[in-house]
Amino acid sequence: MAENATSRTTDLDIRFRAPTPEDGARMWSLIGEMGGLEQNTAYFYVLFCLDFTDTCIVAEVDGRMAGFVLGYRPPARPDAMFVWQVGVAPWARRQRLAQRMIRALLDELGVAWLEATVTPDNEPSRKLFRSMAREYDTECREIGFMTAEMFPKSHEPEDLFRIGPLKKQ
Repeated sequence: MAENATSRTTDLDIRFRAPTPEDGARMWSLIGEMGGLEQNTAYFYVLFCLDFTDTCIVAEVDGRMAGFVLGYRPPARPDAMFVWQVGVAPWARRQRLAQRMIRALLDELGVAWLEATVTPDNEPSRKLFRSMAREYDTECREIGFMTAEMFPKSHEPEDLFRIGPLKKQ
């Protein structure tokens, strides 16, 4: 997976690639290190790396996981990529890595829409997806999507961010 040539120069030599099942444990550990994000089971990450390798990406620096994006194409909306989770290692922050990984996936997939759900208190993710809309010079709609009552235990509601239509970069 090639990085877009228009991306910013950074201090880190970052390599993007498709995930392998062995990356699942590394993703699970990275989420634990980061804190702040919901840590799914290790099984979940391995399964995502097996079944959704075409819509996920890993960023590495010298063989060390710097970040990842887990995404999929919703069956009812094959022209969209839904971002399930974005993780960036604390030591790899301030490199626009989340944006760069998402852009690489979008460029590869050629989809018309970028989607994600975000809780009201997750300001970093809200800023990330709004910045993606600005980067693609398109609209970012924020729609009430999942209410707190839909979840079995205490969980904030999730707003759907629907960004697009995306223009080819």
